[in-house]
Amino acid sequence: MISYHSLEGGKSDRVMGVDAHPDVSEGVVVFATVGGGGSGEVRIWSIAPGDEQPKFRSALAKGHDGSVNCARWAPDGCRLASAGDRGTVCLWRGGSDAAWWCELDEKNERARCDHLNHADDVYDVAWSPCGKWLLTGAIDGSATVWDTCTRRPVKVLRDHAHYIQGVCWDPLGNYLATASSDRSLKVYELPPKWHASKKNLKTTTVRWWTDPHELPQKKGKKTAEEPKAKPRSALFASETAHASFFRRLCASADGSLLITPGAASKEGQRGSVTLHKAQLDRGPVSFLPSPDGSATACRACPALVDGGVSSLVAVCAHDAVAVYDVTKNTPCALASGLHYAALTDAAWAADASLLVVASADGYLSFLRFEPGDLGAKCAAPPRVPLPAGLDDLPRAPPPQPKDDDVVLVGVTPAPPQAPSTPGGAAPPASPAGSAKKKKRIAPTLLAPPTPVKSPAKSPAKEPAPEPTEAAPPAKKKKRIAPTLLQPVP
Repeated sequence: MISYHSLEGGKSDRVMGVDAHPDVSEGVVVFATVGGGGSGEVRIWSIAPGDEQPKFRSALAKGHDGSVNCARWAPDGCRLASAGDRGTVCLWRGGSDAAWWCELDEKNERARCDHLNHADDVYDVAWSPCGKWLLTGAIDGSATVWDTCTRRPVKVLRDHAHYIQGVCWDPLGNYLATASSDRSLKVYELPPKWHASKKNLKTTTVRWWTDPHELPQKKGKKTAEEPKAKPRSALFASETAHASFFRRLCASADGSLLITPGAASKEGQRGSVTLHKAQLDRGPVSFLPSPDGSATACRACPALVDGGVSSLVAVCAHDAVAVYDVTKNTPCALASGLHYAALTDAAWAADASLLVVASADGYLSFLRFEPGDLGAKCAAPPRVPLPAGLDDLPRAPPPQPKDDDVVLVGVTPAPPQAPSTPGGAAPPASPAGSAKKKKRIAPTLLAPPTPVKSPAKSPAKEPAPEPTEAAPPAKKKKRIAPTLLQPVP
């Protein structure tokens, strides 16, 4: 047994969140875990196809001063966002390959850490598909959209009356959603250039079970002849019935469906609900029963199956995890009796070959899937390029000028061209050890020279009439001489 996060005295700490790196090109799954005991570390692990247990790789420390509740990799793989108590959100920056994060301790390198200051404890975070924006949800009922390039808030959403326990971003970038302990779901539409607009985002609230065949009620005064409206049933469980810190929702891989945990059916059964983005007012499309207790987290598989027409989602309950096809109400995979405490989070490998499940008892479970177990062959989604504005990530240093180079300020040298030879043949190579012939670079004149007056006497001219108003003195043109930084032999 591996203690992923330890407390003083050797006891295992709770694992509050887990997420996998999007790079699986070498078959090794790299994932990050965070604990809730106050150590403030984000630990990096890796597991290969033939390994029975994961290997510890590195620890990202000195970023948090308290419990860490969530960790999520950016789509480009260069950054890792971790959020926890006291409103601390850390943006860890490094290489885009999973191997870079595994070799931090061996190379004695450290990932750069930038902070985003929230007003209160943060329970969940979500990246935008482009990797530029980050959505955070706090217990003060506010959700904030951050610009990760400038580290400044772009939108602050204050529509919930209680804790925000889960946030998600549509994979296509058309909407974002938040789930709260006030038993409501908020869906915000993202029009073009939403980040530059000062207008409020269009919001849709989902709170009640609705009958798809029932006509919407008209607003106005009711008459005695009109029947009374039937009492509505709450779609989500109360905070007492949902004994968990999280309601981590997700969107399907194609962005058409929204899967939200912490739901309760009209008959009192607990589970998750699937909502269609284009038909939120018609209620849930399907109800995914929870195998054991209330559902705490839903994680969608990033890869599509069955030829790209279906999506998989893992639903974490108290002591069981079920893998659903969003088009069906019966699980295609089920695992129960895994832990002694409630499950807190789950993470998919990009190629759907592995599912990592985290628990509050301090341990992880690994569910492996062979090709064909969950449908047709799964393919990892394409990697997302790094967004513009993040030019300070680790990369190759620029070439330094040599001592014998001549640099002129304000002069842009022309690109070198290979000399042409008769017949189109390549020029002969210079013998080894021969010194390069230095060329004299002629300076470029940036301004035309001012005309010089001739010393010959000019004929006398008639005096010009005196102006009524003093004319402004004419500006003299100055000759700009190039400055030679190094003498040319």
